[in-house]
Amino acid sequence: MEALLPNLRAVGDGRVVNVASMAGTLRQLSPALQQEFASEALTVPKLQALVARFEADVQQGVHREREWSNSNYGLSKLAVIAYTNVLARQEPDLHVNACCPGYCATDMTSNQGTQPAEIGARTPVALALIGKGGPTGEFWEHEKPSKW
Repeated sequence: MEALLPNLRAVGDGRVVNVASMAGTLRQLSPALQQEFASEALTVPKLQALVARFEADVQQGVHREREWSNSNYGLSKLAVIAYTNVLARQEPDLHVNACCPGYCATDMTSNQGTQPAEIGARTPVALALIGKGGPTGEFWEHEKPSKW
């Protein structure tokens, strides 16, 4: 992502759409950890340190007692959403958002998803095409803003 930023800045009204998941919800963490991930003071190095702390706690088998999620996938998506918020603050001339495409029938879900990929693509495409002055630093699902 960092390598693309100069090109996006040059456009003057660039878009970044990070595909995450509702599995990345904050409520999977303790209130204290939620505050750290959602903090307006969060930076990329602080986010990287939080993720490294989770990884170390998992490796030591203490992640549950330290009130982390039990889902590596969920934490990875939570980190994507947190990074989206950090980037949106750092790059006010860009539109930086994250979204959940929903549970789509794709190879990743062994075609068990509840909706076709064409429906899941609507939200990220809408965010990519959003007009000047549109939202930034938001998490979307079902083609509208959603609570993270």
